[in-house]
Amino acid sequence: MSSPEAETSPSLENAGSSFRAASAKGIDPSTLLAGQQRLLELVARGATVHETLSAIARFGEETLPEMMASVLLFDPESQSLRKGGYGRNLRPEFQEAIDGMLPGPQAGSCGTAAFRSRRVVSLDVTTDPLWEPFRPFAAAHGISSAWSTPLLDREGRLLGVFGMYYGDCREPSLDDLTLVDHVAHLAAIAIERDRNEMERSSRASTDFLTGFGNRRRLSDLCERISADALARDKEHAVVIFDIDHFRLHNDLVGQHAADDLIRETAKRIAAALAGNGTLVRYGGDQFAVLMTHPAAEARELTAEILQAIRQPDGELASTLTLSAGLARWVPSESSVDVAAAQALEAVDLAKRLGRDRCVVHGERATSGAGQRGVVARMLKQALDDDALEAHFQPIVRLGDTSIKGFELLARLRGAARSELMPAVFIPVAEQSNLIDIIGTRVLRIAFRTLAEQAALFSGMTLSVNVSFRQLLRDGMAEETTAMAASFGISPEQVVLEVTESEWLDGDTPAPDVLVALKRAGFGLALDDFGTRHAALSHLQTIPFDHVKIDRSFTMQLDETPRGQALCEAVVAMSSAFGMKVTAEGVETESQAAALRAMGCQHGQGYLWGRPASLAETLALLQGSRPG
Repeated sequence: MSSPEAETSPSLENAGSSFRAASAKGIDPSTLLAGQQRLLELVARGATVHETLSAIARFGEETLPEMMASVLLFDPESQSLRKGGYGRNLRPEFQEAIDGMLPGPQAGSCGTAAFRSRRVVSLDVTTDPLWEPFRPFAAAHGISSAWSTPLLDREGRLLGVFGMYYGDCREPSLDDLTLVDHVAHLAAIAIERDRNEMERSSRASTDFLTGFGNRRRLSDLCERISADALARDKEHAVVIFDIDHFRLHNDLVGQHAADDLIRETAKRIAAALAGNGTLVRYGGDQFAVLMTHPAAEARELTAEILQAIRQPDGELASTLTLSAGLARWVPSESSVDVAAAQALEAVDLAKRLGRDRCVVHGERATSGAGQRGVVARMLKQALDDDALEAHFQPIVRLGDTSIKGFELLARLRGAARSELMPAVFIPVAEQSNLIDIIGTRVLRIAFRTLAEQAALFSGMTLSVNVSFRQLLRDGMAEETTAMAASFGISPEQVVLEVTESEWLDGDTPAPDVLVALKRAGFGLALDDFGTRHAALSHLQTIPFDHVKIDRSFTMQLDETPRGQALCEAVVAMSSAFGMKVTAEGVETESQAAALRAMGCQHGQGYLWGRPASLAETLALLQGSRPG
């Protein structure tokens, strides 16, 4: 027996019509009102769809005590009916048994109702042909009759099925069907609202360039895994992929073609991954994959991906290779952020070792001392050969994007040495007195540049990084001031950037040295703010003029509300102390607009320019000056 299609338009504005119709049929209106109010309260406090549907099923059972109620969700991807919500009268074995049921022309009451998109009433399951394949199941669970109503959205698309089961054979009355329609209507509201929320969340966690997920999707997935009692103790793997020589691609073919390269790379990684993990764009030219495999299996899969990427492809004008870093992750032992940081360290090492390879975090730890020794020897030779130079990256005023100054970044001349980026050689230098030599030479380059190119750099400042080892050296403030005087440069033209660390606290001389430099006229900037040690105490005790927001915060502006909140907090705190703020790592117009809106004064990043040689910087300034 089947009856006309139920009205299940899932909008709260129409919920009252269902309520009035049910009341008119003699059903206690206070009971219906209580059930509807319960749904609204669950929605208001953000209850899960499963919690809401279970409450609806229990409401149905309370209204008709002899009934057993279920609400099944239709999964468009698998085209099956999945667990939704259940009343108290259905045993867990029943719930597990029907999970994954496929709609069909002879699939019991629920499966057939979903297939027909019409209500199905089986008065006696022992004789109804629809129940022939399921009669032993029905007998085992004490089911003699069943009424099932499809839940449809306003376009008539299937959302799920509301099922009612009885231990005796019975035919629904008009009052019964009216109640069913009311309960089904409430269930449809809950399901469609949940789907709308999921769609909004999906849009927020989708990378607009590639169509794959972004960091937010990875974070959300890892939070769910960490909360899953069965999954949180299992070993997973986080893999970071980085496109080799992407900067060269970008410089040679331009941004639009480089964007095409990123899109194509994402597609090829996904194809090679073949569903064995979750792929997201991690940022820039980096991708992250979360694999639910132990590290050993994940390494084999990563090797297969790298091999597949190497194969020529008609979509790409040049051979493509990737560097990969892999880290083990067990949710119960650490956060995924730790594993991601380890994977990033590993991918950096993969690039230093020649690119187009995978490095597993920790496997090369034993050879780390040897690797550092190689870097130290190359660095010392470069200093002996006077091969250290500075590249200049513009710092702009966010209000009008005019250049207010440049940060000087140490680089090594020579083909072999150019592979040693600051992220590689600076940590090695900091473990010896080489960092003192590098810092002094970059300061000298800054003073010489300001002296020799006074007209072009008029009104601008040059920012130079100062290491903690320099601050601990006796006489550092006096020597720096004397060096500026020897070039005829006012200290006000130079900003000294200090990365926050424990050396700024306690009994070290570093804070006193910074105060002395400030009194001499140098500007002071706190670099990489918020990423390391006791940031707020530094703002309170050391007279910084500027605070620099770390690029890891800036990158999140396009991805998560947390990124926006972090940047706003830094700007607010810095402003409270009378300091100006520079955001590092700005790569998009939307990031710049967000920073401008929150009151950030200055920006630095690829949006306005990559670090460039002195000659390229002078050409830039000459081209921007009138006449």
